[in-house]
Amino acid sequence: MIFNFLHMKKIVVLLFISISFFSCKQGGEEVVEDSHRADSLLKVINSPELAALNKKILETPDDANLYNERAKLYLKFRQLEDAINDSKRSLRMDSTNAAFYLTEADIFFAANETRNAKEVLENVVKKFPENTDGLLKLGELYYFVKQYENAFAQINQALKVNENLAKGYYLKGNIYKEIGDTGKAISSLETAIEQDNKNFGAFLDLGLIYGAKKNALAFEYYNNALNLNPASTEALYAKAKLYQDVGQFKEAIQGYEMVLKNDAAHTFSMYNLGAIEFGINKDPKKAIEHFTKAINADPKYAEAYYARGACYQELKDKSNAVADYNMCLQLKPNYEPAVDGLNSLGK
Repeated sequence: MIFNFLHMKKIVVLLFISISFFSCKQGGEEVVEDSHRADSLLKVINSPELAALNKKILETPDDANLYNERAKLYLKFRQLEDAINDSKRSLRMDSTNAAFYLTEADIFFAANETRNAKEVLENVVKKFPENTDGLLKLGELYYFVKQYENAFAQINQALKVNENLAKGYYLKGNIYKEIGDTGKAISSLETAIEQDNKNFGAFLDLGLIYGAKKNALAFEYYNNALNLNPASTEALYAKAKLYQDVGQFKEAIQGYEMVLKNDAAHTFSMYNLGAIEFGINKDPKKAIEHFTKAINADPKYAEAYYARGACYQELKDKSNAVADYNMCLQLKPNYEPAVDGLNSLGK
């Protein structure tokens, strides 16, 4: 089967687009969540930290700090009901401690109760107007719900109290990046690094900004991020993707393989390995292996079905190509490349 040039170009372009933020919900999501909750419960029950805290609480039951510490431990293990109970107990015992309110806000935020978190944080900044943690957390919450002006107001107030707050500049950098002001985003993130040269997030975000421009400076930022966290899947993947985008395919392959050593179910790395094999190495059989692995890891990965279908079409395996294009369209109706693929096969 000979593709016309336009159709082949569509396939190659599609295979090389960045899919970093693509995700699908699994049909068994609730079962997985229950499993995670049970696993967390088991970990907290067997936690030496919890045993030590319980012992201290038995010895000193009037120490509000201990209940706050236990609330944070429960939060760490996602036992949110126990966490909020201990948080409220610590506040009943001492309502003058700003840190206790901040713990309560963190728990509400983790429970996706943003309104309650906002009320708590507004109370904190009212009662403790120079508490920079409270100001930054409230700014972060406003950023989370995309109220950027309110976010800037809280963050700037915190920076008036202390101009050396790396987190404040980091948050501003993220807001500027989200609203499309790349220049101010870079400036704020660089200032965050000046204040804290171990700010992993700032290094990574700067890498992503420069990587989007295919600017080689991104590699320096990714390397700095990986020096701080060598096992970061996000940084490893971003670096490999940039190698792919700038045409350094050998390095890209090595990068994706490194990601898969850390995360054997990383579907985007599997997909992009398939893209390289098909689009660059002209090996559709090997590409099919990678796309199949991606589909096995995420059975609702529509683009992977399309890409595998294109490989089958190249191999003149019409039945499998049609099956994959149709499956892609079941998952993503009216997906134009799959429609084009079926049309080219007379289906």
